[in-house]
Amino acid sequence: MKQFPLALIGLLCASSAWAAQDVEQQKQFSRKNLSTQADNSSDGIRVSGANGEHAGEQLAQAADEQVQTGKSSNSDNLNEQKEKDSGEPAGQNETVFREMVITGEIERDSHFTSPSMRVTRAQVEQQNAQTTEEVLKYMPSLQIRQRYVGDPNGVLGIRGADMFSTARSMVYADGLPLHNFLQASFNGAPRWSLVGPNEIDSVDVVYGPFSAEYSGNSIGGVANIRTRMPHKQEFYFEGSLFIQPYKNYGEDKGTFIGDRQYFSYGNRIQDKFTVFLAYNRLEAQGQPMSYFIDNTGLSNVPGGTPVTGGIRTPDTRGTPSIIYGDTGPEKVNTHLFKGKFGYDITSDLQALFTVAYEERTRNQNHPSNYLYTANGDYFWGGNAPTCNSVATCSTPGNASLDGTRFDVVRSGFGESRDKRETLNLGLSLRGALTPDWDVDTTFSYFDVLKDIRATAFFNHADPGNTGAGQLQDFRKFNWWNYDLKLSTPMLLGYDKLSFLAGYHFDQYNLSFRQYSLTSYEDLTRGALQANRNNDGRTSTHAIFAQSMFRFMPDWDITAGVRQEWWEASKGVASNVAVPDRTETATSPKVSLGYEPGQWKFRYSFGRAHRFPVIAELFQSLGTPTSILVANATLKPENGVHHNFMMEYGLPKGYVRVNVFRDDIKDAIRQITSASGALTTSAFQNIGEVGTTGVELIFEQRNILGSRFDFMFNGTWMNSKVEDGPVVRFTESTGVPANYSLTGKQVIRLPHWRVNVFGTYHVTDAWDVSLSGRYTSDSYNDPDNRDYKNNVFGAQSDFFFMDFKTSYRYRFNNGLKSRFSFGISNLNNDKAWVFHPYPQRTYLLEAAFSY
Repeated sequence: MKQFPLALIGLLCASSAWAAQDVEQQKQFSRKNLSTQADNSSDGIRVSGANGEHAGEQLAQAADEQVQTGKSSNSDNLNEQKEKDSGEPAGQNETVFREMVITGEIERDSHFTSPSMRVTRAQVEQQNAQTTEEVLKYMPSLQIRQRYVGDPNGVLGIRGADMFSTARSMVYADGLPLHNFLQASFNGAPRWSLVGPNEIDSVDVVYGPFSAEYSGNSIGGVANIRTRMPHKQEFYFEGSLFIQPYKNYGEDKGTFIGDRQYFSYGNRIQDKFTVFLAYNRLEAQGQPMSYFIDNTGLSNVPGGTPVTGGIRTPDTRGTPSIIYGDTGPEKVNTHLFKGKFGYDITSDLQALFTVAYEERTRNQNHPSNYLYTANGDYFWGGNAPTCNSVATCSTPGNASLDGTRFDVVRSGFGESRDKRETLNLGLSLRGALTPDWDVDTTFSYFDVLKDIRATAFFNHADPGNTGAGQLQDFRKFNWWNYDLKLSTPMLLGYDKLSFLAGYHFDQYNLSFRQYSLTSYEDLTRGALQANRNNDGRTSTHAIFAQSMFRFMPDWDITAGVRQEWWEASKGVASNVAVPDRTETATSPKVSLGYEPGQWKFRYSFGRAHRFPVIAELFQSLGTPTSILVANATLKPENGVHHNFMMEYGLPKGYVRVNVFRDDIKDAIRQITSASGALTTSAFQNIGEVGTTGVELIFEQRNILGSRFDFMFNGTWMNSKVEDGPVVRFTESTGVPANYSLTGKQVIRLPHWRVNVFGTYHVTDAWDVSLSGRYTSDSYNDPDNRDYKNNVFGAQSDFFFMDFKTSYRYRFNNGLKSRFSFGISNLNNDKAWVFHPYPQRTYLLEAAFSY
């Protein structure tokens, strides 16, 4: 394991840093009762409820008025108030995109029962963030598996929810769900690309299931993305270019290039109508994602075709293996067209309609074969060998590398390509219904208009190519969601008692078919593979209520409850009909807070029930190399969750410690029963999983009155199976290796995560940022016998340093600009998340607004 370079932390502390603005814990639900602070920083005005210190609504209204009227940041009245209230120097913001990045509204937040963090637009521009998911990569206790820019499988893990437990984390954009509860593994990533990264105003990460507003899918946490709406006519363009020189195994090397363009237009008409139109295009090429490996047992016996080019390596369990090729570069193209149309019914009540259409293609058209015969031709191998016992796995392979026999599987060299078209619609109403009651209601619909995924069984250069392949067709893949929330800061006119109540409905539908292909080139379909037909529907109705009582000075208590009715119906798994079923669950929540002076103390408790999603229930899948079996009898997860927070406020910053504990019965896990030439796994319930963790967070801006900002967060976490079954398991060599899951560490959950971010504001227009992300290694196999690090298939430790510098300039005609240069993985750390992470990547970026 690499040693985390503590010297870097000291360097950053001494020189530069980034302020991770947290979501302060509001004591009221309505904007009328929130104390606010307008931070007129070098990248725009941020409005938050920072302890209610030094500020009030007059300042927030002045800041909002400044944005709407386009006044410059050296407005005398605003700067005098700013310097008086926050101690920040005035007149620093004449070259920034102020109207491009904020809305001026005061955030209405009722999630104070949960630990929360926020990243703002200003902070996003200090990162090398080309996609929406990258915006979150420095948040505490959070990891995103982004294998390359534009990765469609950018799965999210928060706290004790590992990256493949995708149904334990939720993502919203302006109240519209982006989380994908139709799938539940590497392909269950949120639909991040439905939001352009330049559209983001802020993102709040709410940790744990401590608010009655959210279902048990918030076991890990919730990411709430808030996008911006314009206050006047505006144009914005941003373009970027990123380049990754790459080298790994054998012939696996090259230079991979990508680019992105974003354009938006916004306007506010007659002070009633708001229009925002945007287009985001991304074309990216990632390094090879997977390698062709024989780890089923090597033998030193005569025979086989003599070859050169194979690479000897141990696999993650130390088994001697040979790598003989890779899947080739992975190329992705996305086009997002988006429109948002707002109408102010009153000055305090707004309606918003959102429509987004995305077209995405992905292909791997150039798999690499490392093997050559004596006459210089490629060696393509043969059919996959039978390997399900010691006897069958001991059969010598069809190739020989310096006398060592191994198997080369011909079908692995086949190309693949995907095409997906999606439509997302949303309608929301937010604001004050009456002087005392606020409403927040959202209806959304997501539909996959087309989603096909084709795989060839032969390489196009293989003389034995028959054109055969396989096609997966998601014929119906959609979801409906509706949420209604009503809140008041003064229940029945009593200002010490606030109240929130609401209703939720969701429905998820899946119809999946798998076909043989007689011709991969033109996708000519052959027979329907009847044993791979999957259909199903899940739906949930829920009601919830939550109330806070401020019963003494500096003390408050919040109690809430969520009641849910869940149904799974119309299920078909592997062409077998599944009986309908229903479940109900009651989830209570309690939070006690004490805030004397600069201190904050809060204990939060929540029970949460996480129902199985369609993929876990019905979606059995099969390829020539893997089988995944669904389980329609899965029980809901039943968790008890605790969080204790201590925080001390500093000038322009804070120090915070969170201690958390999760105990989840009937945890749903994907357990592998056989590995090797054919990997077999299935979803099943685990008796109990326990997670204990400690977070330390420190952030401070303008350290000692300087231009230096600093952010640090670190998490120690231990997650293991407290009560598990005996798993019948066969290793890649055919050796039976049954084991008890009890006491094993949960896979893909590292013990340590550390993030540091530093920014030095060289001038008002020029910033330099240096950051680092460290994650310790973890297990990939449930039996915890994968001990080899930094090899294909490992969940290795890594330390990635990033650098970015940006310069902003305002032309005489009013055109604003920003020019940036960045380097991701500055230290070129070679790391693995089963697949290889990107190596050192260079970024050029230019943005213009008018």
